[in-house]
Amino acid sequence: KQFCLEFLGTCSCECQGIRLAQRVVVMLRCLAGICGGGSDATPDLRANGKHRSPQPEEVQDRQVVKPTVRLDEKESMSVASFEDLVSRLGVVLAPPGAVQPCAVATEDFPRNCTRLLVLLPSLSAPQGVWDAAACSGRGDAIPIFRWAQANGYSACLFSAAALAASPTETWDRVLRGSPAGSVFVLAAAGALPMLAAALAPQHPLLYSRFRLAVAPFESASAWPPAWPADLPAELVEHLAGAVLRAPAAWVEQEPRMALQGLFELLALRETRWQKSEARKYAGFQTLKENDMPGLKRMGVEQRIQRLDRDRANDELAQLLRKNEKVDDSGDEPGVD
Repeated sequence: KQFCLEFLGTCSCECQGIRLAQRVVVMLRCLAGICGGGSDATPDLRANGKHRSPQPEEVQDRQVVKPTVRLDEKESMSVASFEDLVSRLGVVLAPPGAVQPCAVATEDFPRNCTRLLVLLPSLSAPQGVWDAAACSGRGDAIPIFRWAQANGYSACLFSAAALAASPTETWDRVLRGSPAGSVFVLAAAGALPMLAAALAPQHPLLYSRFRLAVAPFESASAWPPAWPADLPAELVEHLAGAVLRAPAAWVEQEPRMALQGLFELLALRETRWQKSEARKYAGFQTLKENDMPGLKRMGVEQRIQRLDRDRANDELAQLLRKNEKVDDSGDEPGVD
């Protein structure tokens, strides 16, 4: 603040300078998150005054935090519209300023650069309802929003009617407002095919940040999902690694226990992805045939000679394929 106040010496009021300085700090934090940082950043990556790549063992496991709930609050609360969620949770309508909002989102939705939780509602669910088929309060959106906020997720819930009318347009209108680097999708029973329909026309780079999609309380008879026909090959490959079958025990467990297991699964998937990325970046230092700006520069003649190389099977491509899988050992514990 002191630096900004000195820089803004022409300001007529110190309070105005402080407010502007605070805005600058928020903006810089947001930019840092977009470029790979975040509130739970990796350890200091400097060694002997030089930047170095993060190591997999330096990636810390995330701990799941339980939300604080009033003792006199009901376990299950009826929701009849987006306005009910706005009044009870303090969420906002999305997209901002839309004449007909197609979702609700947490206030940090456009600022949270780390992780986002997307709730896909049942196909014919009323506005503000997530999983209409789940019983005993498991399909309520309010507890999931609270668990998400307690664990550092921004979150949004779509309108089932808007998604059914125009899945891709509705999806893009909302999700393009989030800078989150990791996105997790919780689908209501029967809603996973809607996810594929929304992503089908998009470029693979737009859904590469989707780490996990799961229908937590879907019955075993609904697996595997009935994907739409003619999906792009890149999307089919991505869904094969991102979509998981939820443990059958979640359907029978108490809602709080089931949600704790769910968020532990999300944290595990994110940690494994971060370790995979750390191995990938650490591997950049061992490349011998590729020009790596900031690490190693090859001579002009050598670069010209390699212009016609097979980029799909060169040293860099092999490194990326080796580390493209999120987890080390296969499936997450308790997940099919």
